[in-house]
Amino acid sequence: MSQPQNRSVNAAVLYAIVYATMFFFGLVENLKGVVFPLVKTEFRVPYHEQGGLVSLTWFGYVAFCFLAALFLSRFGVKRSLLTGYALVCTGALLTLSAPSFFAVSLTLMIVNSGFGFFEVGANALGTVAFTSRAALMMNLMHFFYGLGAILGPQIAGLLTDTLQFSWRQVYLIVILPLILVACFIAVTRFEVNAKDDNKPAQPRLTFFGALKDPMVWLFCCALGFMEVIEFGAANWGGLYLQDVYLLDPRVVGARFVSAFYILFTLSRLFSGLVIERTGYLKSLRNALAATLLLFILGFTMGRNGVWLLPLTGGFIAIMWPTLMALAMQVFGRNAPIATSAVITVSGAINGLFQLVIGFTNHYIGYAWGYRSCVVYALVALLVLRRLAQRVRKEVNPARSSG
Repeated sequence: MSQPQNRSVNAAVLYAIVYATMFFFGLVENLKGVVFPLVKTEFRVPYHEQGGLVSLTWFGYVAFCFLAALFLSRFGVKRSLLTGYALVCTGALLTLSAPSFFAVSLTLMIVNSGFGFFEVGANALGTVAFTSRAALMMNLMHFFYGLGAILGPQIAGLLTDTLQFSWRQVYLIVILPLILVACFIAVTRFEVNAKDDNKPAQPRLTFFGALKDPMVWLFCCALGFMEVIEFGAANWGGLYLQDVYLLDPRVVGARFVSAFYILFTLSRLFSGLVIERTGYLKSLRNALAATLLLFILGFTMGRNGVWLLPLTGGFIAIMWPTLMALAMQVFGRNAPIATSAVITVSGAINGLFQLVIGFTNHYIGYAWGYRSCVVYALVALLVLRRLAQRVRKEVNPARSSG
């Protein structure tokens, strides 16, 4: 087989690894929609302890994004992905013998720590594997996460309701295909840009070096506030409908969130070619502007505007993958390390401002937490404007090649 053919085959294998990893990331992470209520029922814990479980797993994920970024800079993409698979499978297996709610919380934190390695490792592999039409490929990559997120709760519901499996057995069953994918990764030779990633990577940029770059911080802030408005619908949309308009969260709230994520997932499947034609910065600017407009109309129209709000999902969907594609152009060969720093810091920003939204609801009023997404969308748009100025002014051809 000729060298170009070898590279083509290897690229296809890397694509399969990226997409499979994101699919199982979405699937396993979103088992929690069924699993968390069953855990609460089994151990009869109050809501504040259940909230501690949610908080612990989230911040475990953020912390391990940071550790995964450091690990990636030293050991490379392949070992980072394998570590993620090992952590997810280990945590899932440990749930079988967890005797208490605290022990279950720790095992699920181990699972979420694996998600940190998935997030950083898969995106890093995408930044070097997707050498053309990066926005299209990155949107497809995150479509597979969305597909897994849709199927995860359905599979968990089928196993626990129809087949009468316990929530612990759900984790045991779903990690079986993960073990197969991990074995496939272990025997796959990673050839990225004609280099063997089985050896520790020696990038020009370190994780802490990336944090000294103002351009990295602009990407962090832009992505962080984009995440805030993305999580706004799932975290606060149902409560907004319940507390402000007295609508049943089990019926109307569920439809609201489902409508958001259906549009979100379809957008990631079909929008890539449009983004490639329009341009990354322009697409991001248009998406943020459309989101801001829909927020304003949806909130000012009151109850009549409620069903405008899920339409934001179609625009918010493109933000993460398109910003990552832009980072690939800006940082070139340093993109794996730079984007790992961006993912880590943006996750912390999102976690902080979700807390701020909670305090907004508590101290200002139930109506204003979700409505504050107007402010965060505007901040994201302003940061993106500054980022665009810096990209046009400072990025030379050598740095933006990728």
